[in-house]
Amino acid sequence: METVFLSGYAKLPDNTTAQKLYNHLVLVVTVQFPQGIILDADCTMATELGRRFVRKLLTGYDLHQGPDALVETLSRTYYGHLRKALQTCFKGICAQFSEIQRTGLGGPVR
Repeated sequence: METVFLSGYAKLPDNTTAQKLYNHLVLVVTVQFPQGIILDADCTMATELGRRFVRKLLTGYDLHQGPDALVETLSRTYYGHLRKALQTCFKGICAQFSEIQRTGLGGPVR
């Protein structure tokens, strides 16, 4: 078992607090590999409450399920302006995980 670090990026919507601080939303996770379980998460949201919400949502999620369940949960529970950016980040992280599975640890990273 190894721990891997994955990241997802998305452009932030204009006129949001986060966009005034950062150009992009960055979502990072540590994952138990090959089990696919997210161990921890962090992101560049402007508020600590937002970062805790995302961390709680992601921690324990099995990336083998793909992004759809996360996107659906986010659609039901998150009504902030960064919803689409978070969904894009989730999809990017799932794509990275799939790539690592396909190529193995130490393979190419995008």
